[in-house]
Amino acid sequence: MNILQRLNVIFCAGAILSSAAAAQGATPTDGAEKHLLRFNFKEGETLRYETEQRVTQKAVAAAGAKVDLSTVKQTRLFRVGEVSEQGEARVSMQFEHVRMELKSDDQPVEVFDTSMEDSDVPVKFRAAARNLKKPAPTFVLRFDGTPVSDEGVERIPKGGQAGFMMPLPQEPIAVGETWKVNIEPQVRIAEGVMRTISLLRTYRLQEMKGDIATITFATSIASRVRSPATKAQLLQATPKGKILFNVKIGRVLEREITFDRSVLGAVGPNSLVSAKGRTTETLLPDDQEQAAVSAR
Repeated sequence: MNILQRLNVIFCAGAILSSAAAAQGATPTDGAEKHLLRFNFKEGETLRYETEQRVTQKAVAAAGAKVDLSTVKQTRLFRVGEVSEQGEARVSMQFEHVRMELKSDDQPVEVFDTSMEDSDVPVKFRAAARNLKKPAPTFVLRFDGTPVSDEGVERIPKGGQAGFMMPLPQEPIAVGETWKVNIEPQVRIAEGVMRTISLLRTYRLQEMKGDIATITFATSIASRVRSPATKAQLLQATPKGKILFNVKIGRVLEREITFDRSVLGAVGPNSLVSAKGRTTETLLPDDQEQAAVSAR
């Protein structure tokens, strides 16, 4: 495998890390007003989220350099089906529109858009185009957020989880208090050999303005990781971000995730691999208004 192929392997591994998480108790703050954070889903509702992600991945080594600039814009429609007495909701998701752009080094930008005819889809995006035509996945969403096992580990439902979901603290919390999440992605340390890495994500209720909670979060590596190649796979796995959550209607209104990391020596002596990105996810205004009406 040549140096540029190895760079591609690292970039792909960093982009598809799966995780398991555990919500822990909030840090106590005596005497302050407490707020209960809970999702609220009603049968028949729709939630339409617009997402935009921009990522720059760079690698420099003795054998060459590689720079990938990628942009993904998508609108996803979630339809709320049956809601149980316990507040669990079955939600189906479909892509209303997706646009992807990729520019590698000095090559022309390659574009995929769901409005394209099949014959016009560039080769690099054909697998993605086929996947978008599969039946809409169905998620189970809980009022208390991402489910956590008795052992304190998040259990992602089969088929995946909606991006706007997150673990919520079990008890009401005050501004300034935190709750923590243990995340356990897997990384490849050799051909066919995987290792589970422990990450720590800390959420903080940063501010309350009316019904809007501002939640910030940051992620760090809790395991001892010495291998630069392993660190390179985690470049996108330790983001920080901000979430706007409407406590009255039980919705994430906006979510921003950023990362900016680099690793020396991941693909040989004096090599440098870096990844910088920003993702924003926004509940579209019509769906915010619909949720507000339902909450009255």
